[in-house]
Amino acid sequence: MDLLIRNVNIFNGHGGSITRNTSVMVEDGTISWIGSETSRPKRHVHQEEIDGHGLTLIPGMIDCHEHFIGDGGPANMDHLFDDSPDIFTIKAIANCRRALLSGVTSARDVGSRFAINIALARSTAAGAILGPRIVAAGEWLQFPGCWPPQLTRRTETVEELLQAIQEQINLGAGLIKVGATGRTDEGEQLSTMGPVALGAAARSAHEAGLKIAAHCVGYEGSRDAVEAGVDSIEHGTYIDQETAVLMSQKGTFLVPTMSTWDWTLRFGKSIGLTQQKIQQAEENRESSRKSFKLALDAGVPIAAGTDAGGSGARHGFIAREIELMVEAGMSPSSALQAATTQAASLAGIEDLTGTIEVGKHADLVLIDGNPLDDPSALRHVWAVYKSGNRIY
Repeated sequence: MDLLIRNVNIFNGHGGSITRNTSVMVEDGTISWIGSETSRPKRHVHQEEIDGHGLTLIPGMIDCHEHFIGDGGPANMDHLFDDSPDIFTIKAIANCRRALLSGVTSARDVGSRFAINIALARSTAAGAILGPRIVAAGEWLQFPGCWPPQLTRRTETVEELLQAIQEQINLGAGLIKVGATGRTDEGEQLSTMGPVALGAAARSAHEAGLKIAAHCVGYEGSRDAVEAGVDSIEHGTYIDQETAVLMSQKGTFLVPTMSTWDWTLRFGKSIGLTQQKIQQAEENRESSRKSFKLALDAGVPIAAGTDAGGSGARHGFIAREIELMVEAGMSPSSALQAATTQAASLAGIEDLTGTIEVGKHADLVLIDGNPLDDPSALRHVWAVYKSGNRIY
């Protein structure tokens, strides 16, 4: 079915302002015309018509850091250890739906046990299940010391790492995800892969036409990953000014995932977390905000990601991530671009989506309110369209 949204206020993703009282036509899932209602071409076919007066139309949002097999919440890590592939799959299908209904029409799944996210990406693309357009990394890949080994594909040498990368590529991965940092038993940060292995991984991914994301929660490992040529630093809890400047020079994205510590601080006491864990989340908040501000001031490209399912953060709350970036010093328009235009660029789908313009897929979200005046308006989703099909 074709679609007409009349007299709506539009944030198109390109600039930092709203274009008021504009109409948008969609044909066969693609945006075909944008302009004043008085100059709209007349058509004699059946189309859904929406009066957008008082609503804001934004591009479908993109969450660049999800783990659909996890529900989030207080017991999330236990379930990631213990659930079966069948349970992971059932949860992933439900979480895809939750994300889509919140206005997330595209996502990167940056690590899944048993590479379930690759099958999930194929199923959402085929329309077999309801969910965002997914760019899937397959399994998390690490050297010892980053994540618990039960969660990941653990390798010991550069040769094993490259073999694991090739296996994800052969399975159909749309990007590669590695762990670049860890901690010693004494709590000291360390670079787990080092520049040689990270450089080999980045070259292998790029030669296959894929981007590579690096889990980074330490100063040295973050610097090593940027120097090695990864495309994005995930979390980036500890970034110094020198690394931020280098990221800006190389065009390395930061995906800050502030929702991870925010969830703990909002719900920690009510679910009985220890004071030590709450204090650690407070420390993470301070270091995360400091690193984010350094990146922002250095001109580092930033893309939104929640870490839903990989932490306590739950799916469907990208609006909160955008609010957190604004609270940390980003303008509302730039934060919304981080979840649309910039996110599409990082995900490698900027030719398909991320902006509202003729020729792009009609991935659209109608918001009741103006998110540039108040980012919390993104919680008030009035309608969601994916490729012109109304989902909600």
